[in-house]
Amino acid sequence: MEYLLILLVFLVISIFLERKYNIHLYHSKKERFTTPIIIFLIGTIIDYYATWKGYWIFPGNGLIGIRIFGLPIEEFLFFLIMPYFAFTVYRIFHNKVKYFNHLK
Repeated sequence: MEYLLILLVFLVISIFLERKYNIHLYHSKKERFTTPIIIFLIGTIIDYYATWKGYWIFPGNGLIGIRIFGLPIEEFLFFLIMPYFAFTVYRIFHNKVKYFNHLK
């Protein structure tokens, strides 16, 4: 359950920052859909491979218990929420740097 709560905190922070700083992460609806899907697919393929090879596991502690083909649902949400958070924070810093460079 903790993993899900952490992801929800990052989602709420991302939505708050996107609205507060009026961040536009994508240029079109198509880009808003395809970018997360590509990241999601790459992440899940890597996760499936890594768990299959035994590089990492997902023990039951901290999970809600729902699994899809062996991976916890939280891991799928991770690949949707964390890139959104990272892109949002990146855009904020990018815009701030552009602003301060413009003042020089």
